[in-house]
Amino acid sequence: MEKKKIPFSLQSIATEEFATIKNCYKEEAKIKLETGYGYGINIEKHSVGVKFSVTFKCGENPFVILKILCEFDIEPKTFSGFKKEDDYIIPKNFITHLTVLTIGTARGILHAKLEKSGFEKFLLPTLNISDIIKDDLIIKSEPK
Repeated sequence: MEKKKIPFSLQSIATEEFATIKNCYKEEAKIKLETGYGYGINIEKHSVGVKFSVTFKCGENPFVILKILCEFDIEPKTFSGFKKEDDYIIPKNFITHLTVLTIGTARGILHAKLEKSGFEKFLLPTLNISDIIKDDLIIKSEPK
């Protein structure tokens, strides 16, 4: 199957939440990493939003929290081609690519914000997104 090129650009990056909670960090404790993903569209702006969150925890206590949103503008004709009946269907390979770009952006934000904080050793590891995203992304159109 031939892959179609999808013209897009990165429109905006927003750090929605960032916190370090030094008193929750225990050097001898086992560190847990939690990540989360979310997606949305803006039909009027022909854009796709990718939310990504990362939390480092000692036990159940978070000590580093980051949540970001990257918005990507899609060429309008291509964006309208995503519409199928009442849904917008974003191809798996494309949403995977946007997610990888968002995670890379989060990695840079995290590095910059943790620099000289005492937490700079906590890097966001590489994540295999193709293991997480298995299918096209289906987003329901908002009811009118």
